[in-house]
Amino acid sequence: MTNREMTTLALLGFGIWLSGAAMFRLGGALMFETRPWVLAASGAGIALSVCLLLSSIMGWRKVPAAQAVTAAVVMTLPGLFGDVAYILAFHEITGLSPATAGPYAAVVVFGTAALMAYALWLARPRAAP
Repeated sequence: MTNREMTTLALLGFGIWLSGAAMFRLGGALMFETRPWVLAASGAGIALSVCLLLSSIMGWRKVPAAQAVTAAVVMTLPGLFGDVAYILAFHEITGLSPATAGPYAAVVVFGTAALMAYALWLARPRAAP
């Protein structure tokens, strides 16, 4: 993967993270401060969304399946660095209770873990027919 392609994927990943951060700012109380099943549904929805985004972007950018893990890591890193700042100033940025930072972090970690597992699954060696 070229440096230009990695930069493109990183910028796309940052854009995805930024849109998610805005969504959490607007809908965070509903997602993180209601019932546990809403939190679980939010985590599952986010995990599914990021996996579908990875597949779509890999298809659009013609990234081979063997490079799925690299693509996922490159796309995820800007958001993970952004999440550090987001969590450190969670109440000030989101207006939510500081106690909500834990459920937020859990959803972020779950979504990231699901994305990495999906990327590993995409990159697995295929048996010859």
